[in-house]
Amino acid sequence: MGSAVALEQELQAFERELPRLLQDPQNRDKFVLIHGDRVEGVWPTTEEALQAGYERFGLEPFLVKKITEHEKPLYFSRNIHRCR
Repeated sequence: MGSAVALEQELQAFERELPRLLQDPQNRDKFVLIHGDRVEGVWPTTEEALQAGYERFGLEPFLVKKITEHEKPLYFSRNIHRCR
């Protein structure tokens, strides 16, 4: 595999396919499953997309991403004692 970043192919496929996925209003805020450079389907929840990914690909890498125009960043603290 060399020095390729994990899921690089899947992330590129997501960026390439996102405009097409957003064209269908029924896809918005749902979750896409990508394996390699191919979209495998769209599911209503993260859990359903993950389940489909594990059923289809086992431990092979796959990507599940929310279909949205503006991805909101998530912030995590390293100091778990302060997080409540």
